[in-house]
Parts: sequence; C-alpha cells; structure tokens
Amino acid sequence: MADQDVAPPEDPLAGVPELQTYITHDEDEKVKALKLVADSIAQMRQTANNNLIVHPLNMAIAVAVLALVARYMYESMEDVYLAGTTCAGILMAMFAGLRYLTQDYLYDAEKINFGWLGDADIIVTKFGDEVIGTVVVDWVSGEGRQKRKKAWRGEIIAWTVRLKYRKKGVGASLLEEAVKEARKKGAETVEFADDHANSLRVLYAMYNGSFDKREQKARDLLSDLLETSPGRGKRRSR
Repeated sequence: MADQDVAPPEDPLAGVPELQTYITHDEDEKVKALKLVADSIAQMRQTANNNLIVHPLNMAIAVAVLALVARYMYESMEDVYLAGTTCAGILMAMFAGLRYLTQDYLYDAEKINFGWLGDADIIVTKFGDEVIGTVVVDWVSGEGRQKRKKAWRGEIIAWTVRLKYRKKGVGASLLEEAVKEARKKGAETVEFADDHANSLRVLYAMYNGSFDKREQKARDLLSDLLETSPGRGKRRSR
C-alpha cells in the first residue's frame, strides 16, 4: 500500500521544447538567421576592443602615458584634481580611438542581407520558436581539392550560434547537418569559404589570436565530422 502512495518522479524535461535542425525555406526564419549572422559580426567588434585593451603592450603604453601626464601636471600645477580629470579625459579618448579602429565590423555586419545570401541554403537550429543557430552553405561547382574540374562542393559562408547557447553542442550539430546535406547532394566536400562572414580581421595579427583560434577549432571540427560521417568517399549523381 505504501508503494502505491508514492507518486512517480516527474520528467525534468517535461515542457522543454526539442531542438530542431533543418534547411529552412521560411522567409521569417531566414531573416532571423541572417540577423544572427550580422549580430555575430558585430560581437567581433567587442571582442576586438577587448583584445586591444588587455593586450600587454597597449596596457603598458597606456599606463606609461597616464603616469607621465599625471606627474607633469601635478609637479607643474600641484593640482591633484586637475591631474585626475585630465587622465580620465585621456583614457576616454583612448577608448574612443579603439572603437574607431574596429568600426569596420559594423560596416561588414550591415552587408548581411538577402543580396549577400544569394542562392545559398540556410540551415537553422530552433529551440521552440526561437532560432538559436544557423549555418549558411553555398553550393558551388569548380575545381575542388581533388582537382576534379567539375567538382560539386559546399562552402560555408556563415556559421554562428546565439551567444547564450554557445558551447552546448549546437554549433557542432549545425555543422553535422551541413555535412549530411552535402552527402545528400553528392558533393565532393563541404568547407569554410575563405571569405566567410566572420573572416574579417581589421587589426594587426598580434591582436587576432582569439579569432584565429576559434576559426581553427571550427575548421578542425568540420574536418572531423567529414571524416566520421556516413557515406564518406562515396559520390552520388546530382
């Protein structure tokens, strides 16, 4: 009798919508996916600004300049308040300069529209009604890596996941879906385009380490998926 009174445990996932990943033909979903891509480019600006601020060389120069100005003003005018406000003004001017140096990311984000998309396929991941990730694949013909003149391959021109859903496997699932779609089409391969949406670098190479590591990780992940995907090495007629 006691066992009959015990309520069955509730499903912790009850009411949680499933993730769905597929090629979308819905205009509204395409708009949301393109906005995600544009947002990811704009977010690169913030990362670039942070890279500039925390770089040891830049920090050393900023500290040296502020120290020299503060010392000069204090010794010449003996006014701590004026020295402090002047240093604050210099610091704000430095931050404004950093924002200016990275403004090209915003210009690049504004280019993401249906004209940029062309005939490429948009694969989305939805969590309930929310588009949380996308990979955009353009299907092109031409000489591929196997040096076949009329090779058919996919080029990933954008790949991103909404910020709060990153590092949860959503991005990997999107790439896996892109690989599956390539197999269906009989494509020779699928690879990141050299000029994909997040390829822009506006700073010197020494400031781009975080971008380059992220890109290399993405390319390695795609390579692993291609190696382990079913149908590897088999080609189908188009």
